[in-house]
Amino acid sequence: MNPDIRNLFLLLLYAAGLFSLNAGGYDLWPPDEPRYAEIAREMYESGDYLVPRVNGDLYYEKPPLLFWSIAAFNHLLGGPGEWSARLPSILSALYVVALVFLLARRMFNAQVAFWAALVLITCFRFWYQARRGQIDIMLTACMITSLYAFWRWDSERRGAWLATAYAAIGAGMLAKGPPALVFPLLFLFAFYWRQPEARKKTRWAVGSLGAIGLVLLWYVPARMAGAETATDAVQTGIGGNLLRNTIGRFVLGVSKAQPPWYYLETLPVDLLPWTFIAPPVLFWAWKQRKSSRAMWALYCWLVPALVFFSISIGKRELYLLPLLPVFAIVFGAAIVHLRETANFRWMRRGAIVWSGILLLLAAAPAAMPFSPFSPEEPLRVYSMSAAAGISGLAGLLLLLRNGGGMAPGLIAAQVGLVYAMAVCTVYPEINVYKSARPICEPARRLAEIDNSFRLYSVGFSREEYVYYSQRLHQPIFTSLIGDIPPDRLIEQAQIQKEARKVIAEAVEDVPIQDLARITPEERDALLAAINSAVDEHEHRDTILEFEHALMDEIDRFFAEFTRPESALAFIQEEDWRWLVPLYDDGDVPVHILVDRPVGSRHVLLLANESALTLLRQTSDVVSD
Repeated sequence: MNPDIRNLFLLLLYAAGLFSLNAGGYDLWPPDEPRYAEIAREMYESGDYLVPRVNGDLYYEKPPLLFWSIAAFNHLLGGPGEWSARLPSILSALYVVALVFLLARRMFNAQVAFWAALVLITCFRFWYQARRGQIDIMLTACMITSLYAFWRWDSERRGAWLATAYAAIGAGMLAKGPPALVFPLLFLFAFYWRQPEARKKTRWAVGSLGAIGLVLLWYVPARMAGAETATDAVQTGIGGNLLRNTIGRFVLGVSKAQPPWYYLETLPVDLLPWTFIAPPVLFWAWKQRKSSRAMWALYCWLVPALVFFSISIGKRELYLLPLLPVFAIVFGAAIVHLRETANFRWMRRGAIVWSGILLLLAAAPAAMPFSPFSPEEPLRVYSMSAAAGISGLAGLLLLLRNGGGMAPGLIAAQVGLVYAMAVCTVYPEINVYKSARPICEPARRLAEIDNSFRLYSVGFSREEYVYYSQRLHQPIFTSLIGDIPPDRLIEQAQIQKEARKVIAEAVEDVPIQDLARITPEERDALLAAINSAVDEHEHRDTILEFEHALMDEIDRFFAEFTRPESALAFIQEEDWRWLVPLYDDGDVPVHILVDRPVGSRHVLLLANESALTLLRQTSDVVSD
């Protein structure tokens, strides 16, 4: 077998193990995973693959390529689940690893290709995202395809490579929209800086329009199908989403606003454990910046994008994921070229520091008695710590007895063990706190008994509750209350947000013995706290007006909820505390089935009498 093929096969085997190990052993976690899986589930169950929907509402925040992929695996695997939600990311990540190997081999040599792929596989952010049902690994696959195709075109001048590059950009836009244009165009303008004729030969304008046209083949019919009129489709689609998701994120920071230096803080974490050998790598890369066209290409992919996204107001670690494969090639080239130089001792020192950190990680369980964390199965945590300690100690002994040449391979082996142990031990422990499945289980079970039951979500609406209930819910108190003229929507939104905050904060510290059985005295104390906070507020009259409107809405909700038909409702504890005292009729006519933390929220599952009776007939779990 060709040595390169053998090495690539072994690398992909290693990557497949790290990316897929126990990928179905824990639930879908927010942000994003449950939302995208739910959109795909609704596609799968409705048969409508044109118009994405979540909880029955139109969803145009993201294009549909990932949703289509998850829905396809739903069909292949016999229904929705964690595996079908994560397989598109796992397979995309494996594809990226293979393409990085091929690109690095073509730019440098087979040794660089091997180390570049290994660095990428074990790079924290890439490994973490490869296991999540999110869009960005798929976008990264499209972007690296475009980079590979542009590199091949630059040396061969074959039109097929340009077509491949722009097709990949179009696929990237179908995965995540306009960001798929940013990376390649920044690269082309930087790579052919002061070479307008060469840049013109890439047909970047026509190619970009072609990529946009590919997206419009879906976008226009989807908008027309989901809108009442063509005018509405244009105004809400192009105007609304383009402003919010592209211009709004870049200029206004409508989502995740961060300072310009944000990525200087996150990149060292994203590149772990290779951050510990980054100083000699970056020093070498700077010295080699003009040494070859390959190094120039890597710089032109990394630097303009890093500057562009640093200028952008809205930032997330995920936005730089398409840079990590190129960082991996730089690290791979540096490892090969520095192995025989004096500078390699700095890599050895970095590996020693990393091994020392693993030893410190082994001592982490000693801090558990002093923290609020209480593991469900302590043996899992101890086994993870033992693995970290053994690998850290072995690494220190090997590095102190031998030269630094083994440092990169040792780091890759250590981190592979840590990742494998983490997904088998730490992830199931985290799942206990992050998963919405347990609180949704009664709703899913009730659907099997009484398919006509009603499900509500009071004060919030989250996709994980829809997904694990396998039932759409009706949001309550998540929009503005009352009839508000269009010209006062923004003003009233701010007023009602402030009013609700005042009411919620007033009751958060009132002692309650049992949320399921709030006594008349406790109810009076909650109401007194609300009245006191409202009376002392500078906008007292405005908040009182909202409070009265809210009380009317609460009465209407409970009148509907307590009808003879079965009904369940999710509500956060912080909202339950103000809902109970503001209910005019005294005792709240509902039962609490489940009371548990879900991530950062403390959530209750309420049932009316009919739902409680049905569930008690089929399970001994429910008690009230």
